[in-house]
Amino acid sequence: MFTDQERLAQLGHKEELDRRFSLTALAALCLCLMATWEALSTVVAAALASGGAPCLFYNYVISFICTVCIACSLGEIASIYPTSGGQYHWVAALSPASTKVFASFATGWISVGAQIVFTASAAFAAGLQTQSLIVLNDDTYVPTQWQGMLFYWSILVYATVMNIWGMKLMPTVNMVSGVIHVGAFIAILIVLGVMAEKNTSSFVFVEFQNSSGWSNDGVSWLVGLLSAVYPFLGYDAACHLSEELNDASRNVPLAMVGSVVVNGLMGFIYVIVLLYSAGSLDNLLATPTGFPFMQIYLDATQSRAGATVMSIMLILIAIAATVAGIASTSRTLWAFARDKATPFDTYFSGVNESLKIPVRAVVLVSVLQLILGFIYLGNTTAFNAILSMAIIGMYLSYTLPVVYMLLFGRRKDSKHQFGPFRLGKVLGITMNIIGLIWMVVVMIFSTFPTVMPVTAQNMNYSTVVMAGWLLFGLIYYILFGRFKFDVPLGEVSVISDTELPDAPKNLK
Repeated sequence: MFTDQERLAQLGHKEELDRRFSLTALAALCLCLMATWEALSTVVAAALASGGAPCLFYNYVISFICTVCIACSLGEIASIYPTSGGQYHWVAALSPASTKVFASFATGWISVGAQIVFTASAAFAAGLQTQSLIVLNDDTYVPTQWQGMLFYWSILVYATVMNIWGMKLMPTVNMVSGVIHVGAFIAILIVLGVMAEKNTSSFVFVEFQNSSGWSNDGVSWLVGLLSAVYPFLGYDAACHLSEELNDASRNVPLAMVGSVVVNGLMGFIYVIVLLYSAGSLDNLLATPTGFPFMQIYLDATQSRAGATVMSIMLILIAIAATVAGIASTSRTLWAFARDKATPFDTYFSGVNESLKIPVRAVVLVSVLQLILGFIYLGNTTAFNAILSMAIIGMYLSYTLPVVYMLLFGRRKDSKHQFGPFRLGKVLGITMNIIGLIWMVVVMIFSTFPTVMPVTAQNMNYSTVVMAGWLLFGLIYYILFGRFKFDVPLGEVSVISDTELPDAPKNLK
């Protein structure tokens, strides 16, 4: 067995970051970045409008099962290639020579953009929910979009400061956030279970209600997938922090799959209790706070103070998710720049010698997220568009490595060496196929507007923004990227457990 440093050398890089995370701390980070039950609370409106309580419940169950398949598929690959580059590094290792350069670059470009948007969505949730607490407690307050943007920016500034000067505290902060994540879950379940008036089982599992404006109930139901898919994003953060974790080949897959299973089970219990405790759908969708879960908490406790305290727990985890998301995204961007795939790659691949942190990458990620906030000024459904962009981008970055693993990594004549986390041929192929089918369906319907009829104010602009990001990447690749991109594992097609290369091609 090789050390983490030797394994990283096999992958073509030298160690530059401190391995400050334990498996427990990394798992806590993934738990809070996913924040499944909290995220479910935040985005519940889309499913309730698209099909009522059954739409949310059954979509959640299917999403949970399929996400386990995706996480296991990615975990198996991460066990072989534990680097901060994650998806684009895996594609470079698995793809044939004819597509290696472009496929790896495209995956990396998509992954960076997706993670920027995904982390922005957590900051949006924290900022807008903070603003909604004012609405909850002050009947005279009229929220404005520019104020919401300022709340969003304040969350990002805090997360940036933590990622630069507070990284030594991150393992401890993640553990504390994990305690809040679990403790608040138990406390809120008890409050809703004891104090809320309960709906019938028919309401929760049977009564379909389409309030989205879509004339086709099937399309409306599938548009509601957003509420069940978004809460399961973010577990790949473990792979992007793999160069800051000991025994990464073993621990990264455990953190990824473990966080999905634990969060999924917590979310399953929570969604049932929440739906039984929900009042009238019309009242929930018309709540002045903009977040139905706050109305559910208020109706259950009959106390603004009680609903406020319960809501603050979710906001704290959303803030923790923003901090964790910037850490993960900046490492991906830093790794991509290290492989000379970004503009000004030499500058953005730098690591602060005293802090042992890619500070420039952290700042760039934060600035791009600040700019993304301007979308909220001109669009009433901008938050849903951010969620859609996060889903499309993250799923597309997951899809590509799984496709290459299925087509090339599992062939009989392949000399591919697996890591400690191995699914086996039958289970691996099954999970790969289930995950791919699910991701394709979800990406298609994430481009649809959540409400009808469509106007300039409520249009789903996710495809427009994503297309712009991809076009920018394509132009950069044609003009510059293809000439300087150091493809990860340039001439190394496998990682052997019996031989260590003397001089990896792109060892910095």
